[in-house]
Amino acid sequence: MNMARIGDADPFTAAIPATKVELTVSCRNLLDRDTFSKSDPICVLYTQGIANREWREFGRTEVIDNTLNPDFVRKFILDYFFEERQNLRFDL
Repeated sequence: MNMARIGDADPFTAAIPATKVELTVSCRNLLDRDTFSKSDPICVLYTQGIANREWREFGRTEVIDNTLNPDFVRKFILDYFFEERQNLRFDL
């Protein structure tokens, strides 16, 4: 019977080492874009594809009413790949 042993890794099928990271977003001194009250900010996180370089929405926070200094409750949980550049874009 052929059994793989520890250390018999195939470099062509081995997964890239990764870990989960949790990102928390908060902002300070945002511009007030509302007319009759303070802004109602939301944060949208985009990730960029490696092959096609297109930005895709990963997720969004909740809307926080009437504040220019939001501390968003929703957290983003992403895979972080070691030794690999991962571009993120945060739009408010």
